[in-house]
Amino acid sequence: MKSKIRVVFEYERLEVEWRGNSTFNVYSIDEVGSRDHQELDCFTNYNVKTIKQAQAASDEYIKQTYMKVA
Repeated sequence: MKSKIRVVFEYERLEVEWRGNSTFNVYSIDEVGSRDHQELDCFTNYNVKTIKQAQAASDEYIKQTYMKVA
């Protein structure tokens, strides 16, 4: 049996799911703390091989795409 990787990185009002490949899926979190199962966004990073690299890629994407500097 082949196991699957599913890792979720949580941010304020967002979750990023990585399934061990190059694709990351972004979901919104509602006021109650529940994830909206409709995908909000996605991005790809072909250089990610480890969870640590996935965390760094996710952090950078969220920072650049969703965090506005006032």
